[in-house]
Amino acid sequence: MLLIYNTIHATEPRDYFDQIAQTRLFPDSKFATIYLGSKLADCQKYTHLLLTGSELSASQGSKYDTGILAVIAEFVQARKPVLGICHGHQMLARYLAGDEYCRRAIVPEFGFKKMQITDDILFTGIQNPIFLESRYDEVFDLPSDFGIIAANETEAVQGFRYLDLPVWGIQFHPEFLFEDGDTMLQKHLNQNPADRQYYRNDLRNADELQQNLKIFTNFFLSR
Repeated sequence: MLLIYNTIHATEPRDYFDQIAQTRLFPDSKFATIYLGSKLADCQKYTHLLLTGSELSASQGSKYDTGILAVIAEFVQARKPVLGICHGHQMLARYLAGDEYCRRAIVPEFGFKKMQITDDILFTGIQNPIFLESRYDEVFDLPSDFGIIAANETEAVQGFRYLDLPVWGIQFHPEFLFEDGDTMLQKHLNQNPADRQYYRNDLRNADELQQNLKIFTNFFLSR
């Protein structure tokens, strides 16, 4: 059974991720969810760990960091599959490489952007991808025990795999399709108009995002 660690702090987006996990990401799979402040009783009952994105800053830190890193440690040390998205990707890098490999981004990213990906099992069935980006932090200059599996012209570490383990981090958000992703982005840009300078939309057809959901199927099938 998959464990989702939903680290979103605000109630509305936190509940929305729970909804899309049930209806879009894992509709036919068993999973459980824990939240910020939760303690993990026993990771042995779970097969996989998914770390969500969050409005928390991995580079600046929060009072929840110790708990998040403790859950990551449980799964990595048990050699179980782990996937971190955005903030989850950054926290995973902090645990595996060290705090110094996560920083405030030189150039933030917002929008739907083209990505270069490698031939990794996480990306099976995905071609010429475009992913939603929404970030202020970044992972950078990872050590040689990390394989870089995704990049774009803004950030060299858009995705990594750790050693030969089933442990991945991805900076982008494959869980969002166009309608809900654009709604989220426009809300952010309306509240933070200075970020419009970083916005880009490389989408030609909203249906291009549908293939991104294969990442979750590929992850759940990994061992």
